[in-house]
Amino acid sequence: MEELSGCWREAARADAVAIELLKIRTHLTSSSVALLSSSSSHLHSPSLSDSHPDSPDISEYEIITAILRHVEQTSRLLRDLHDLFPIFRLRVPVVIYYLTVILPCLQKTLRDMLAFLLCDDWSIRMKWMLMHERLNVQGGMTLALRFVMYVDFLVQCVRLLSRSPTYDPTTLELLRLRILRLRSLRGIPAPPVPIQPHLAPAQPNLMEIERRHWAEKIFDDHAQPLSQALLKHRRESRCWGPSMNLMKLGIPPQSKVLFKLSFDKNHLSVTLYLDDTTLHQSPHLLCRWMDKQNNPHYSSFGVHELCIRRHGSALCFKRWRMVLFHCSFVALKARSQLTNLIPRDDYIIAGEVKIFQGDAKPGLGKRVTGHILDDGFHHSLFVYENQQTHTLRLHAAVANGELRKCPIWTAFITDLQVTSDTWLARHSRHRVWVKDLHLYVFCDEYSRRAQVRKHGEFELNFVHGAAADAFISVFYPLDSDSESERAIEDMPGHASAEL
Repeated sequence: MEELSGCWREAARADAVAIELLKIRTHLTSSSVALLSSSSSHLHSPSLSDSHPDSPDISEYEIITAILRHVEQTSRLLRDLHDLFPIFRLRVPVVIYYLTVILPCLQKTLRDMLAFLLCDDWSIRMKWMLMHERLNVQGGMTLALRFVMYVDFLVQCVRLLSRSPTYDPTTLELLRLRILRLRSLRGIPAPPVPIQPHLAPAQPNLMEIERRHWAEKIFDDHAQPLSQALLKHRRESRCWGPSMNLMKLGIPPQSKVLFKLSFDKNHLSVTLYLDDTTLHQSPHLLCRWMDKQNNPHYSSFGVHELCIRRHGSALCFKRWRMVLFHCSFVALKARSQLTNLIPRDDYIIAGEVKIFQGDAKPGLGKRVTGHILDDGFHHSLFVYENQQTHTLRLHAAVANGELRKCPIWTAFITDLQVTSDTWLARHSRHRVWVKDLHLYVFCDEYSRRAQVRKHGEFELNFVHGAAADAFISVFYPLDSDSESERAIEDMPGHASAEL
């Protein structure tokens, strides 16, 4: 289908536009800095004024930045659609009509922009001025607002294709009408009317949303992370798997996407998908990358066939997302019926050190573990510190049995929490309450509600009181075992509420 390859083609065109816009913004910014430097050494020179033709004002910089940001988002979303086509093959006809609506209009916008941006007859600043002047009033919409419309439309197309609970048919229909109006004003013929018009599905209710696989909720748009430390050393992401054709990939037609992560502005992506019709429920990873000619290549393996490692900062992504991806991978692999053995190194995230695992010696040299009673289960509780960003996170895992060490949940500790005197509350000898703890859960059986108290505090119920002391000392190292309950806010009236 032409529309499918059209997504990839227009994504490459959007990349070309973004590169040129970035050159313009960099040039104008550097020109402005040089002008200011020159002005500071010639404060009384009448030849240098604030109205210098090469000095961009703040609004111009913001306009370029806004357009650049939405052009890059357009490219990412087009590649998202292309990545999802092999997995949702049966649903592709549902979005074909909508692609015939947007692609010709988007293509004309990008081509018109490149006609100015790639012209060697003009200076860099003249390219921007002419392009913005000629294209900023087409169809009664500014260039920036046109790309906002394109992005919003493509977001709904991705959600429609992937059966996302956030898909909004009303929004998609309103955007479709706006794009058709823009096409008409720009002289682009209307797309062919589909023989069987698509009937937008009803929006799912809250129960259906909560019934989703836990991995589908890990990277929900509304689940704002509490740790966003960026990796300092950025290197190109690569996929080492062999390139496979569609038949070799063997993606079942009834598959669903659990989550998708993009790297290097979606030049490489990793999609975790699951065949919902099989009993063994073994998730697979689909990796897509681009060769030097910008052609897409795919490789796919089951999580039970792979080991996960992280070398240096090769994955150019926010650290908290890499942690969630690692934990999700290990949890899915541990629960797959096709997994024979999980290597010890799979449980280790490079760059993290364990600063608490509940080891304490209450007497006679006996070592106790940091086990907690958590939603009726015994879990091991750990605290990890990232050596590069010094971000802390709590991590609960299965304590015993076949799934030992399998992640149950993790939670990042924010700087605001660490510097607060009230975020930890010693409720009793065995119980510690934590405020504003956002859990990322890696199994469907676990419910955090059992641990949440009246005012939203999350209760850590330690099996051993000595482990609770050791846990508190991680965050308040000056507290001794005997002084910890005075140093940490005690909950009045509950001193005897112990196990």
